[in-house]
Amino acid sequence: MKNLDNRFAKEELVKLGEILIFENLENKRIYNPSRPFKIGDKLYLVCRVEDKSTNLSNALLFEKRGNIWFLVKDAPSFPLEDPFLTEIQDGVLFGGVSVAWENPNKFLSYKTIFYYGKNFFALDPNKPFSEGPLNMKDIRIVDLKNGRLGVFTRPQGGKFLRGRICYLEIDSLDELKNLEIYQKGKLIDLSLKEDEWVGTNDIYLLDKDSLGVLAHYAYKDEEGKVHYSAFTFIFSPQNFQIGNLKIVAQRKDFPEGSAKHPNLEDVVFPGGIVNDGENNYLYCGLSDDQVGVINIKNPFL
Repeated sequence: MKNLDNRFAKEELVKLGEILIFENLENKRIYNPSRPFKIGDKLYLVCRVEDKSTNLSNALLFEKRGNIWFLVKDAPSFPLEDPFLTEIQDGVLFGGVSVAWENPNKFLSYKTIFYYGKNFFALDPNKPFSEGPLNMKDIRIVDLKNGRLGVFTRPQGGKFLRGRICYLEIDSLDELKNLEIYQKGKLIDLSLKEDEWVGTNDIYLLDKDSLGVLAHYAYKDEEGKVHYSAFTFIFSPQNFQIGNLKIVAQRKDFPEGSAKHPNLEDVVFPGGIVNDGENNYLYCGLSDDQVGVINIKNPFL
């Protein structure tokens, strides 16, 4: 990636990543997972499942059994792209991107939809909790130790160009119902070039003064091919300082595989990091067609 320079440290690869194996779903592509999560002793992922003939997506739940991920048929499903999930105030905040289509190949608009409940199985697809503003993706929320909520937004246009990360704090989840709140974030300066864009994928509470941010960094080259990497940084909400800016995964860190389109071959879209007590595993979408997992060093140390 020619755009990458000494702004980003490249984390040393522990081991080549793996491509996850899913139960075969006819005429579907499975990619862009949420962070992994457990209910009881079962491990789950919510993934974007897309019909190859229409491009329409649903966010569906998968359970790991052995080395294969199986669709949980009695779980709620949502007409969303790029699902995400986080634990908030003794419950689960789930969301994704809702797209309005003019035809199967051209979208009109999109927005982030949120659902809230005691766990994923308690969520009702017909009862969203709130929604973000039109044409804003990559909104993420985190519980803070001061009792407030941190909100990462991703405005576009004007000084925000193709997409920049902003941050604000709110006092309650109900404030997410106020569309004006999403425009009040302050820009986090990541020293990006004009042709680059970023978005937040997941947040980790490190201590009372800092947050670990998992995000994606992207640009398009002269041939029209897009390049996405997973990157992390430590963020201080008190003074908006950042540190430990690292690229933690690129497509070359995984085995070769299929791609939705040749222009999307070099894409890693991170979902979340899980620690099993010894290792840190990053789950991510690959080339808009598969899901991968890779063992990485703790990027926030």
